[in-house]
Amino acid sequence: MLRNAQTKWVQHARSCRTVRASAFRFSTSSPLTNKQSRNTPSTSTGSHYANPKDQMYTVRPVNYWMDKLMQGEKQKDINDKSPKTPRKLVEKTMKDSYIEIHLPFKSSKELLEEYIFVDGRIRTGKLLEDLDSLAGAIGYKHIETASDQTSSPVTIVTASVDRLDLFLPKAVENYRLSGHVTYTGYSSMEIFIKGEVVPEGNEFDSQAREDPASHCYLDANTVLATRFTMVAIDSITHKPVQVCPLVTTSPEEERLRQMAEQNKQRKKRDAETSFFKQPPTPQESLDMHTMFFEYSQYVDHQRSHDFAKLIPSESKKPLPDTCVWMSDTCKDALIVCQPQFRNVHNNIFGGFIMKKALELSYATASTFFRSKTPLVLSMDNVTFRKPVFVGSLLEMNSAVVYSPGHPHRSIQVRIVADILDIDSGKRSTTNIFYFSLTCDDPTIKVRQVLPRSYGEILLWLDGKRRRLRGMHSRQLLLEDLQRHT
Repeated sequence: MLRNAQTKWVQHARSCRTVRASAFRFSTSSPLTNKQSRNTPSTSTGSHYANPKDQMYTVRPVNYWMDKLMQGEKQKDINDKSPKTPRKLVEKTMKDSYIEIHLPFKSSKELLEEYIFVDGRIRTGKLLEDLDSLAGAIGYKHIETASDQTSSPVTIVTASVDRLDLFLPKAVENYRLSGHVTYTGYSSMEIFIKGEVVPEGNEFDSQAREDPASHCYLDANTVLATRFTMVAIDSITHKPVQVCPLVTTSPEEERLRQMAEQNKQRKKRDAETSFFKQPPTPQESLDMHTMFFEYSQYVDHQRSHDFAKLIPSESKKPLPDTCVWMSDTCKDALIVCQPQFRNVHNNIFGGFIMKKALELSYATASTFFRSKTPLVLSMDNVTFRKPVFVGSLLEMNSAVVYSPGHPHRSIQVRIVADILDIDSGKRSTTNIFYFSLTCDDPTIKVRQVLPRSYGEILLWLDGKRRRLRGMHSRQLLLEDLQRHT
């Protein structure tokens, strides 16, 4: 009787519910074809898609969660001995994986309503969801071969986002997001994605589809630039799967491949010089010593009985209004991971996690600035360490870890995302985010953040490192923009 009631509920849900799925259309076959799509953003990979036979990619859910609960998972046994055709690797060009998606905010009030922020600008967090969907679709398109129908299925996962720089305009405009593979390893792919403002009636760029490498330069219309690292794994064994090799066909494409290789080496160097592996440099040690005496001169009511204090209590001063303790900037968020947030692999969508982290960084910056005008400038490298399953509790903790204070206007916000196991109470970290934000109100004097422990000083130093690296990276992007404006 209960099962009959559930079945009727599912049938009713199917008749009245619209599944919001980001769809990507192609004129070639797809491992994710004939999927449901939302009718707001449009996408293209070459020819126009008026043909009803066009097929689609999607990395958003297309099945019903209630069906999953009633029928159970029908996964293949990892010890399945049935013969599988080895995947045939085909050399691919950058053009082969190119996709663009169009977001006509200025032309469509319905779409704008989904993305509009309280101050009238576009919600950056919603764009992060689209970027993650687009990167996944590009990855699936690159690995597609004729042998996919008989070989073991392949899953594309987001390994990391290798920095996101934003130049979003204040006015509402029509956007185009486009990207393609720029580098391949054994099982990994680096995907470059660019966002730009496009005039009405000029949404489709035939030149970019024919020569994507020539379209990767930044110009006056650029609103964002980012790189995703996607990894291919066997859907059954979860082992790495070799992806199709990338071949370059022009000097411009070779330039992009070399830039991707340099980016890979830079990430490796940054990891090797992390505070988890190397002590602070001599200059950073001096900065730590200076900061220790900086915060020790102020009264700390939480440590009024600190035996290790070096400055007598009667000599300490009240904390000025221009400073704030790092621990006093902390904010928390606890999220129940619902089925509506899942991807096609029935894990929580990476773009959703990034969106929630960005929104928490905005809330943290707002209370720190005491202003409703924070602007997100960039998101530093993000690594997806563990999958987040439907039904998990996701806890996010944020703090302003670096702010040199007036006259500087930018700050660094660090967010740690932990998965909480409801049954055991154990927690594991899935992501650590770093966002750079600035205050858009020139009348506000940004306060200085002070650490008051060795751990907080290391976070302060790490935030300073990231700020300096981010300023250098952003300057290179701006110089690229000026050269091609």
